[in-house]
Amino acid sequence: MKRLARVSTSDKPFTLILKWEDGAEQVADLSGLISLSRHFAVFADDPDAFARVRVINWGHGLEWENGLDYSTENLSRIADEQAEEDGRALIEDFQNCFKLTNEQVGLALGYKVSQIKNFKAGVSPVNPAVRIAIHTMKQEPTVLYARMRRDSETGHFQKPVPKTIAGS
Repeated sequence: MKRLARVSTSDKPFTLILKWEDGAEQVADLSGLISLSRHFAVFADDPDAFARVRVINWGHGLEWENGLDYSTENLSRIADEQAEEDGRALIEDFQNCFKLTNEQVGLALGYKVSQIKNFKAGVSPVNPAVRIAIHTMKQEPTVLYARMRRDSETGHFQKPVPKTIAGS
C-alpha cells in the first residue's frame, strides 16, 4: 500500500496535493466527497478548516483538526479516477494484464467486439463508466472473474445474465 509523505492544499477549492513516499505526486479533488458525505459536508461551510489537514498513521491516512480522517487508499483511488488517461492505453493494459481476447473484454464490459475494437483504435472515446469498470476489475479481479463464466456444455464464455428488477 502506498504511503503519503506530505499533503498540501491547492488553489482549487477542496483539492489536495498528495506527495507519496516514492516521490510521485497526485491531485485529489474532494469536492464530491464534501458534497455527498454528511460527515465531510462540514467543510462546505468552513473551507478554511479543510486546509488544516495532516498526514497520520505513518502515511496511511489524513486527519483534519475536527477529527475527521480519510485513508490514503481512498485518496489514491479518487486521484486515480480523476486523472487524465488515454482510453486506448487503458483498454490495452487491461487486456494485457489479464491476457484477455477482444471477445472477453467485450463480455467483461458488456460491449460487442466491434465496440472494443473502436475503443482500441480511438474511433470511440472510452466513457467514464467503462473507465470505472476497468479500474474496479483491476483493483478487484473478483469482479472480472464473476463476469467471465463458461458454459459447462460448450466451454464458451457466457454472456452476463441481465438482472431483473422485482415488479417489472
